[in-house]
Amino acid sequence: MISIINLFRTLIAKLLVIIMTITSSFLAGPVTKNTDLPKTPDDFTPVIRFAVCSDVHVKTEGGENESARFAKLIDFMNEYSASQDYTGFDALCVAGDFTDTGLDLEYDIFNSILDAHLSDSTDLVISAGNHEYIAYRSVDASAGARMFEEKLGEKLDDHIVINGYHFITVSYDDNGRTFSGKKSWLNNELKSATKETDKPIIVIQHPAPFGTIYGSINWSDFDTATVLTKYPQVVNFSGHSHYPINDPRSIWQGSYTALGCGTLSYFETELDGFAGQFPYDYRQAAQFYIVEGDKDGNLRIMPYDLITDQFFANEYYLTGLANKNFDYAYSTMKARDTAPTWNENHNIETYKNDDGETILRFDGANARFIVESYKVSMTLGPIPVFSDNFSGKYMYLFEEDVYECNLGKLREGAKYSVQIVALSAYANTSNSLIYEFTA
Repeated sequence: MISIINLFRTLIAKLLVIIMTITSSFLAGPVTKNTDLPKTPDDFTPVIRFAVCSDVHVKTEGGENESARFAKLIDFMNEYSASQDYTGFDALCVAGDFTDTGLDLEYDIFNSILDAHLSDSTDLVISAGNHEYIAYRSVDASAGARMFEEKLGEKLDDHIVINGYHFITVSYDDNGRTFSGKKSWLNNELKSATKETDKPIIVIQHPAPFGTIYGSINWSDFDTATVLTKYPQVVNFSGHSHYPINDPRSIWQGSYTALGCGTLSYFETELDGFAGQFPYDYRQAAQFYIVEGDKDGNLRIMPYDLITDQFFANEYYLTGLANKNFDYAYSTMKARDTAPTWNENHNIETYKNDDGETILRFDGANARFIVESYKVSMTLGPIPVFSDNFSGKYMYLFEEDVYECNLGKLREGAKYSVQIVALSAYANTSNSLIYEFTA
């Protein structure tokens, strides 16, 4: 049964990879042979700076961590901006699900954080997520839309210009589920913006456009995707999935650019194409983007981790978007990826816990981008007796890259063979690490 399930999962995963590769290749053209990622020039000079986050999930009870992280994000942006040559913190962008259910009291908590920490000189650019409608769906979901506008004093769908950059927010229809009623408005706003500028156009929405970033198969919207595909200047920021922003698949370029914003609440991931997986320590989540733009429309995008107060390594530099210069197309990133490797002096061992179960402990592998997951299998002679797969710890900068796997209670004195395989974000696999032991 285990082998059948694993085979099915593998087929699903490969199908999703094929879909993403075909989508990106069709929209973005040929794969570049350059294996180097673009680097921000030393003389890059910002004229705008903004933060982008999503899925704060402020609650009336049990949401102390989320509220504290959101306040910390704003405080950090104020301090960071003040320390730079360009000192502006021009906009705080929130891509939905800033409340957990859309209740009045949750808005009050959210607003109190803004009042206490956000400067009047920083614009709030915000869209509604599905959680802003949850408390009202059983009676009248449109009440969630009204609550958004009344409590925030903001429009559900808006188009503003900050320092020469256009920002467009688009929220769900009044049912809190679809975007079909927003397609015409979004198209008109994008058409208007492209007539005025060839700089990037920032679009903030909650679910990802379908078939773009990591998570955009299971947590996405198709209607907005059909509009955005006509505008290469678009840089779309979304949330909804809670997938880590330092996964290289959280940036996508095809006919436009899309990025996933992670979360300030809890992580989810996928394993073998199945959504709804919660990695180890999944509530230690607080990621967002710092984005800077220069006078020529070049963007520097810097993912940041609030848990450890440090930048992730995967900084992005976007240039020439109006001319469809897409260095981060899925197919191109996949071509840059390499198979994970094991350290020559890696550690692997087993020990027994207090319940008499055998625990496998091993050092993690290395990768060009990330080790997305590990597959562990075990045999007793020729007979498969154990199989498991689990997420890597790539989203945690505070975690030691060491893994433990409970193999269960084994036959005393029997000889077992364990095989460990590491998988990259783009399904490249390491050499098998073999470990034989006697229980």
